[in-house]
Amino acid sequence: MTGSAFSLGEEVELRKVEYKLHGELWKKFTCTDFDLKFENWIKIKYLNENADDFDDGIQDVPNDKGGLYMFYVKCTIISGITEYPLYVGRAQITENQNLRKRVKEYFQKFSKSNERPKLTRMFNYWKNDLHLAYFPLDDNEDVISIENQFINSLLLPMNTEIPDTEVKQAIKAFQ
Repeated sequence: MTGSAFSLGEEVELRKVEYKLHGELWKKFTCTDFDLKFENWIKIKYLNENADDFDDGIQDVPNDKGGLYMFYVKCTIISGITEYPLYVGRAQITENQNLRKRVKEYFQKFSKSNERPKLTRMFNYWKNDLHLAYFPLDDNEDVISIENQFINSLLLPMNTEIPDTEVKQAIKAFQ
């Protein structure tokens, strides 16, 4: 019995993530031009049931827009309250980039490499429960501005780069 309890303890420890709940940073989020309530984001399961390819819903992600996206873990025990955001990112619309292409790059590139260890970890531990929420936007300046505000306000556990240097210095104490 000791071996299985020890193994479970190790497994739980590997999946530990740290959230920084900071009300003063939340108040700095000033984007009021868009209704960014989570219910207005489009949500899909990111990977198929075997977690070895994309879920069919990935084809519905626009390939003619930019926007914001968020990877989150969804636990179905208490639906609606056990959705844990892990990472927020952006996709600008350019000749070579769009929202669908950008969100697909994560599984294609970071799920198996160690180039971005936090993202590799996200796939290693939560790929079966990983969901994607996205919010299409047409203006690249809006995409950049809102993503910066999200990252600076939420401090999600898998986001490594914090654009605000004031916050970045505070983060180093926790890493």
